[in-house]
Amino acid sequence: MEHEKVVASNGALGKDHDNDHIEALTHERSYNDPSYDDHRADDDRADVAKGKNSDKFEKKYWLSVNFIGTMFAIGMAFMGGIGGYGLIAPVLGDINADIGPSPNIYWIPLVNLCGGAVFFLMVGQLSDIFGRRWFFIFGSAIALLGSIIGAFAKDVNTLIVAQLFIGIAVAFQQSFFWVVAEIVPMRWRYIANSYCYLMTTPTSPLAARVAYSFQTYPGQWRNSFYFLIAINATSVLAWYFFYHPPTFSMLHRKKLARDLFLHFDWIGVFLYSGSLCIFIFGMNWGGVLYPWNSPQVIATMAVGGITLFGILPAYEIWVSKRGKEPYLPLHLFKNIRFMSAAWNTGIGACVYYGAAIVFPQVVNNLYYAEGKISAYDIGTYAGLLNMAFVFAQMCHGFIVWFTGPKWAMIGAAVIAAPLLSAAAYDLDNKNLTIGLLIPGAYAMGIVESVSITTSTFPLRSQEEIGAGGGLSGSIRNFTSAIAVAVYTATLSNRLLKTIPDEVYPVARQAGLPEGSLESLAAALKGAASWNSVQGLTPEIKEAVQAPFRLAFKNAASTVFLVVLAFSGTAIILACFTTNNDVSTENYVAGGLHGKSEEKSYQEEVKNYRQSSLKTSS
Repeated sequence: MEHEKVVASNGALGKDHDNDHIEALTHERSYNDPSYDDHRADDDRADVAKGKNSDKFEKKYWLSVNFIGTMFAIGMAFMGGIGGYGLIAPVLGDINADIGPSPNIYWIPLVNLCGGAVFFLMVGQLSDIFGRRWFFIFGSAIALLGSIIGAFAKDVNTLIVAQLFIGIAVAFQQSFFWVVAEIVPMRWRYIANSYCYLMTTPTSPLAARVAYSFQTYPGQWRNSFYFLIAINATSVLAWYFFYHPPTFSMLHRKKLARDLFLHFDWIGVFLYSGSLCIFIFGMNWGGVLYPWNSPQVIATMAVGGITLFGILPAYEIWVSKRGKEPYLPLHLFKNIRFMSAAWNTGIGACVYYGAAIVFPQVVNNLYYAEGKISAYDIGTYAGLLNMAFVFAQMCHGFIVWFTGPKWAMIGAAVIAAPLLSAAAYDLDNKNLTIGLLIPGAYAMGIVESVSITTSTFPLRSQEEIGAGGGLSGSIRNFTSAIAVAVYTATLSNRLLKTIPDEVYPVARQAGLPEGSLESLAAALKGAASWNSVQGLTPEIKEAVQAPFRLAFKNAASTVFLVVLAFSGTAIILACFTTNNDVSTENYVAGGLHGKSEEKSYQEEVKNYRQSSLKTSS
């Protein structure tokens, strides 16, 4: 392909390369590729909606209220999106004790991850076509609604509904990496995304500390939702007042929105969304809500898996052969550079979500229960891994500046895998465990953040950045949902073995009736009230605490061994990553304009459309 030849011969020239020539090649890259065939291939965009080199922007543009305000909106939305999970996961046990107990408490993290996995691709694809502004305003509004419902929830089921809205909004709010990528020069994408991670400080690295601190104030865990209300309301306002990307008429000077809407692959949307949802539910039900061999788990995983990995691809291939654009961007699955980065994004996130779910339980059940830390320090210790993970995300832009994405990912993955797995050796040893997990989590944070930014580079055209970013985000949440299922099921299944081995003999000896042993196990795990344990006395309750800590330690150690499956895969995937092309480093895929400027741009498009109609007639 012509573009690749230019890269090969002039890649080392960097800034000295002819900017106009590179800009033309970057914009026309997809059109020179005969395999590229979609709704953008006829160059229907207005000039204002086309990408161009950074030197074509006035210097005041980078300090304009619209650019700075948009970066603020992106950061606030990301803060709210990640806080919807990060602020709630550490205190799930307290929430369940307050408005439960309910076995449905496991749905709260599940619907959050599932909502993002399903809607990421839809947001990317549709906003590529119809324009982005109202999508992101609407996304933060959905998060605001979910936060309000969560703040006033009286039972676990209502809280699940709140998390469903928040999870759907995640697809909009955590799309920061490609929204930012569209408005900054390609060379600055890593640094710009580092800024976005910095914005999440109170809801990601400090989420556990903030969540536990809220527990000491009136309202307790509800304060987290009040905080989210403020964040999401601010992001709605910031999107509305500052974010003015190209409108639909600028993206499509000839086509009508009605025609594009009617010809969109809605069947593909239904198959993808439905199958992904069903498969994720089946994965997360197994060993937690239902046994793995139960009809509920088998049926959902079979139907979801067959549709997702069989029927959906077959249908999308059929759609593509008919000359239409499939909902699932099939060509990206042939792009090894993109796939390696996209899947490594998910692999890295697996460690983050595992740390948010499992490690706080280690802190509570081992370190706090054994008196190794005070109640005041629970939040700090529970969030240590996520602090390290997100601090790495904040630093990744500067690391890539020196190493390039490929070696940053390989080096970090090689460091992370042994450290995270070695933590299984002795969880009772607080200093050793934390000493292994913090650098391991930091290294995996580098893998995740470098991967998510890198996934925006190896596209056929930067005009499909929404589709590419949406697929990458969907893969990230899908992989994370699988990881949550694996971690939760591993811990639950191991407790089914370790609690009878360690706790039951002590309970029997202390005089607990045989029929109360299962309810005792449920109470120890926080899935039932202590009042449901028939024959329980204060002496028996005290006697089973130490055996339960031993049972939990043995079960949780297995989870950290399972992490090796994910971190080891990250090493392999990183090897397929390549460093980015320096000859296009100054290219800006999109741009912003002021509200006053929009009228003149719209008028130009209107005149073009009218002249085109006269010419055709």
